Amino acid sequence: MTGQPMMQPPFLEGDKVRLRALTGADVSERYLAWLNDPDVLRHRGPKAYPSTLPELERYIESIPARGDLVLAVCERETGRHVGNIALNTILWVHRSAELSIMIGAKDVWGRGLGKEAIELVTRHAFESMGLNRLWADSPNPAFNAAVKGLGWTHEGTKRQAFLIGGRFVDMDCWSVLADEYFAARKAEGKA
Repeated sequence: MTGQPMMQPPFLEGDKVRLRALTGADVSERYLAWLNDPDVLRHRGPKAYPSTLPELERYIESIPARGDLVLAVCERETGRHVGNIALNTILWVHRSAELSIMIGAKDVWGRGLGKEAIELVTRHAFESMGLNRLWADSPNPAFNAAVKGLGWTHEGTKRQAFLIGGRFVDMDCWSVLADEYFAARKAEGKA
């Protein structure tokens, strides 16, 4: 299953990133290194055991059965896989989903790739999937700044809900609703 990913057409595309299906061809030592890197995992949670290539392969194989939308985040210019973004826990009856993202390639941190990926997936969720609500909880200041900048609403704070470096930190809770998204697009002249 491991190997070089073929150049797949993008599923969603922005100025900085292309989002495409995450496949077994993405399984690599580089991707595995993200899953075992303390810096990458800092805001995702500590692990009791290191991730392995077979576990990574099983994770990717299980995506269709879970019904999640999981996309590889790739640099637009190079096509390099730098992270993943997902809509998890899609509740079709309630038309809601949880958004999660991991930018594993530390050399692209701070360049706005994650924010653009969130913006693209948010647009897809409301305009193509017909969802009504996206939500996310995060202790990551970069994620929190990105969704705030995209107009998500801060719903509250889970106090001392996450352990980082032996210290409990707060988790910010965010959401965006379809009507808020469409109103903002209209105000920007993009509707």
